[in-house]
Amino acid sequence: MKKQSFSVKDLINAGLFSLLVFAAMFVGGIIGFIPIFMPFIPFICALCSGPVFMLYSTKIHRFGMVLIMGTIIGLLFTVTGHGIYVLPGTMLLALIGEYILKKGNYESLNHTRWCFTVYSLASGFMMIPIYITRDAYIQRLIDQGYGQAYADKMMSVLPNWTFLPVLLLGAIGGYLGATIGIKMLQKHFKKLGMA
Repeated sequence: MKKQSFSVKDLINAGLFSLLVFAAMFVGGIIGFIPIFMPFIPFICALCSGPVFMLYSTKIHRFGMVLIMGTIIGLLFTVTGHGIYVLPGTMLLALIGEYILKKGNYESLNHTRWCFTVYSLASGFMMIPIYITRDAYIQRLIDQGYGQAYADKMMSVLPNWTFLPVLLLGAIGGYLGATIGIKMLQKHFKKLGMA
């Protein structure tokens, strides 16, 4: 850990990479327009955003950078209609991720990979309304123009017992996405002395 206080550059990096990670997650979430793919959204979102996060990790040298990202992404998903659980969930997982990074002194690729794996559980918070307020969620889908057939198909592939397996898929996607990011950025990490 080199510096203790945030610089303007740190805040710009946090904001920029938060938007890039959000965009990668949003692109991954597009598969949700096909209802049978809904259980795989956390996996795809984490897989798509893992390489971006690993690039961001090269800019992280102090506590707070992942928390800033988690807060920004949580706010963006909240205002785009993904439920009230997303913001506190992403902030909590970002704090756990911060602890993991600190244990690796902000220089360990393995700790960074596990930080993102844990953070990738955040996609599950977007899906909580599907499991705990099913009827209201179905009605919201219909009101938004998706139609009864879409809602019925989506609920048929997301029975209540699927919540934990869907979360696990998100973590697997996070681990694989971070691993892909490590492979893509191997030379960059070596130059920075991260191992």
